[in-house]
Amino acid sequence: MSSDDDFKDNGDIRTRENASTPSRKRKGDDSVNFSMRLRPRKAQEVVLLDADAHHSESAEKPTTKRDAMKIYYPSSEHSNSIELSHDDIKCLEPESLLSSTIMNFYIMYLQGPMSSISTQRGKYHIFNTYFFKKLEALKSKVDKPSYFLNLRRWWKGIDIFQKPYILFPVHADTHWSLVIICMPAKEDQSGPIILHLDSLKFHNSRLIFSVVERFLKQEWNYLKENGSLAECPIRETVWKKLPHKIEKKPIAVPQQENEFDCGLFVLYYMQRFIEEAPERLHKKDLSMFGKTWFQPEE
Repeated sequence: MSSDDDFKDNGDIRTRENASTPSRKRKGDDSVNFSMRLRPRKAQEVVLLDADAHHSESAEKPTTKRDAMKIYYPSSEHSNSIELSHDDIKCLEPESLLSSTIMNFYIMYLQGPMSSISTQRGKYHIFNTYFFKKLEALKSKVDKPSYFLNLRRWWKGIDIFQKPYILFPVHADTHWSLVIICMPAKEDQSGPIILHLDSLKFHNSRLIFSVVERFLKQEWNYLKENGSLAECPIRETVWKKLPHKIEKKPIAVPQQENEFDCGLFVLYYMQRFIEEAPERLHKKDLSMFGKTWFQPEE
């Protein structure tokens, strides 16, 4: 993502024209630095995931017309189309990690008419792979109000507190995990619940929760101060004390049995959750998860 794209809306995903995304594992970790401190990981071999990472000069360059081809989903005319290159497709080879581009392709597919969850489109919103980085950057900004005002363009036209579910992937240190924000029904006495699903238990849930909780508090403050709500989406007594009503839950989920399937697991968590989730999640519904939620082979 170039600096000019910092505040494009959440659907506008573009890669640099000449950037390649190698899919082969390689020694060392050239990924960009993240402020999150992470738990130790056993694997030594990793692959670059994002278009904004530095690429090795030895990476293969397109040698045929087929290698240089671009595929656009859903079409080249679509304003928020995903550009797929030959290198992106190579991420689907065995023992390769999924790139942001492939992740964002499937996120867009899940929200399209051909998806198995298309009929439930109104109850969820999925942000792309760059969203969490923007939330994480809020903490270090000197002018937080101005940054947050620009950041709000990512969910323009979407009422965060009205949607039953908000989902987005987290990417750090060549690993993917998933955040799901569950908004309570208006009759509930409880507040929002933030869930973290990790197929390796690798990302630090506590630090991820702090980033997401800050986002919800900032949006709550903005709506309260600007009177932007036509109708309170949450029980009024809960809404008034919302910053103190946010709950956080690391979720036990089926685990990957290798070092490279994390992206697949995140996308499957998304799809499976939306297919099975109730209209609004209550605490008792958390029993739908667990290490036997599905078989890892799925």
